[in-house]
Amino acid sequence: MNTHSLPNGTPDPLTVLRLPARLDAAQTARLLGFAEHDIQILLQAKLLHPLGKPARNAPKRFALIEIETLCTDRQWLDAATKRLGQYWKNKRLRSVGAGHSPEP
Repeated sequence: MNTHSLPNGTPDPLTVLRLPARLDAAQTARLLGFAEHDIQILLQAKLLHPLGKPARNAPKRFALIEIETLCTDRQWLDAATKRLGQYWKNKRLRSVGAGHSPEP
């Protein structure tokens, strides 16, 4: 595998000279500094908005120009980081409440 590719085989957006106008979830996550699985949480929190009106189970695409703007918006980055922290905290609490041992 090319060392400059994401796990899904698309080029790593941090290593290409020109980014495409539409980004997939993996590219969006990489540019924003989040994990790919965090993108779904940000979508549910309405902190990210995909292009078009994709079905819930359809792949999502994001506008490069919007993602670049979000990368420089400290307030948005703070809100997104807080929301992700809340999500994972609540998930851990639900897991412990259901009798599962907490993860380290």
